[in-house]
Amino acid sequence: MSVSDASAFALLRAFGMLEFNLKRTPGFLAADANPLRNQRAKAKADWPALDRAVAALQSADFLDLVSRPTRAKLLGGARNRPQIQFVRVAADGTWSVNYEDSPLPYNDAEALVVAMRRVRNNLFHGGKEDPLQEPYPGDDEEWVEAAQEVANLLLNLLELQRLRP
Repeated sequence: MSVSDASAFALLRAFGMLEFNLKRTPGFLAADANPLRNQRAKAKADWPALDRAVAALQSADFLDLVSRPTRAKLLGGARNRPQIQFVRVAADGTWSVNYEDSPLPYNDAEALVVAMRRVRNNLFHGGKEDPLQEPYPGDDEEWVEAAQEVANLLLNLLELQRLRP
């Protein structure tokens, strides 16, 4: 994504703090294996649990706190962006990555959280376009700023213990 270093660092910091706090909150901690079977299990945030918790919040507790520009950016249009990386297989069997539109959840609050994660993933795992060919100058910067707002709001709700599994 073609964004300023300041915006990239701000989103990655906010997202990192969010993920750290989710893993410290019972019900938002998941593992990649079963630790009850003496398996070494890597800790991870339970994103589906967060999605459910956010979807269950009253509008006044989350959705109404998100600015109009952020809601318009993340939920606007055909409601199928930010894009996701998909693997495509060519006729000769070679694989390639292709960014494609993908629908967001129906629930607006949940969709904001999913969109935030997609922006973070696109930023962290590589841009979807050559910065010199960006069709909408400044568009990526707007996505990152919107995602940062959502991450900071979720972090605040966790700290205030208003967001629970």
